[in-house]
Amino acid sequence: MIDVLDYLEYREYLKDWFVESKKDNPFTSYRYLGQKTGVDPAWLVRVFQKEGHLNESTLPVFIRLCGMDDRRAEYFKTLYRFNKTKAKQTLSELYYKLMELRSLETRVLSQPELAYFGSWACAALRALIGISKDTSNLDKLAKQLSPTISQDEARNALGILKQLGLVVPDDKNGWNITDQILSTGGEVKSQAVRNFHRHTIELAQESLDRHKPEERDISSTVFTAEEADLPEIRHRIEEFRRALMKFACRSERADRVYALNVALFPLSEKVADPFVCQDSTQNGENKGGKQ
Repeated sequence: MIDVLDYLEYREYLKDWFVESKKDNPFTSYRYLGQKTGVDPAWLVRVFQKEGHLNESTLPVFIRLCGMDDRRAEYFKTLYRFNKTKAKQTLSELYYKLMELRSLETRVLSQPELAYFGSWACAALRALIGISKDTSNLDKLAKQLSPTISQDEARNALGILKQLGLVVPDDKNGWNITDQILSTGGEVKSQAVRNFHRHTIELAQESLDRHKPEERDISSTVFTAEEADLPEIRHRIEEFRRALMKFACRSERADRVYALNVALFPLSEKVADPFVCQDSTQNGENKGGKQ
């Protein structure tokens, strides 16, 4: 099923939707689509090849043809503006609006539920429950985590999961998970969330000694960039995370819990009069952590 929420280029979405439509109806053609939308078929070809844009007045008819609900229609119209604008500030604003429209599909945690992020063990235990057939022995689950946690820590984590309705009893004296995706609803300025990030970063540091190189992938990159490009860099990181989550969700035989930390932060103050470099030789990558 083609879903516009999976796209950051409206023309790619329309092209994929057109290809899928032809599978269901072999008579679908550019001429047919032109008759339905009032757009010249030759121009539609150029649009699908990303050599031009639709007129904004034609968006409603494409929304109807694609059968979008209200949220997806709003996303499609925002995506259209996102793909057309050149202003970096506008790009940033439209991008965050797109992410907000996407996140409505996930369960957003309310402020009291942020206790879930008080310890990395809650997220790890919940994920482990999700891939374990027998979850009746809490002590065994606690020892399967890396690093292991105590029985008291496991009971506390399970209590939080039960209180928030993130796990429910199964028919074998164990537990099943409920919601598959959790979100803090954007950049929630919460000490609990900051602690969660801090704990997982510490675990990544400890992983250098705890796990064999073939069990982990830890690398560092130092590079230079224009401060105005930060929204685009963050956008690329977000797309990477979403693509990785989609890949992981397709796994039918998941057998281990992993954590991924992507940390982007400045290592200098802003240079007032930067040297205009003609190449990227000042950028370097360090993958020594893999040793």
